[in-house]
Amino acid sequence: MTYSLEHDYYISSTTLALLPAFDIRYQTVIHDLRGIFYSEKSMKTLLEEACLRCGSRMGGRLDAAKIMLSIRNKIPLIIDPFNGIYAFPTHSSKSRHNAWFFLAHIDQLKPHPDNPKQTLIYLHNGQYMIADCSYSTAKEQSIRTTLLYYRYSINPLRNNGPKDLYFK
Repeated sequence: MTYSLEHDYYISSTTLALLPAFDIRYQTVIHDLRGIFYSEKSMKTLLEEACLRCGSRMGGRLDAAKIMLSIRNKIPLIIDPFNGIYAFPTHSSKSRHNAWFFLAHIDQLKPHPDNPKQTLIYLHNGQYMIADCSYSTAKEQSIRTTLLYYRYSINPLRNNGPKDLYFK
């Protein structure tokens, strides 16, 4: 089912992906287990609101991921570590082609058979989506996000991050 949003959408454990809408009225296409929604809010605004509901700004969570993974580009986002909600971008946040995919729903990634600049993302619910990024990019982003998930949700007490962050 497809819905145009008259009320706010909140990112949750049912969110599958956020895609650019390329529409005059809507900025974001939201794929959710409950259907497809169109929002006038940008992906950044939706993600920022989700982070704030979980007690931190998006910038702070991105900084934590940057330090933990020692990376500078295409930073995965820790949205809600208590409920395992993590997402990764396909492009720079400044790119109009950027999309966000939510790790918990991804079953497997496969190269697109006809287009090397696209990836098939198979979801646990049996659906698949096409990401406008190469298979190697999608795979790397998935691995980075899985590392964050492990370090912040599965094993937070044995976090192997820089010691000076914890013992000042």
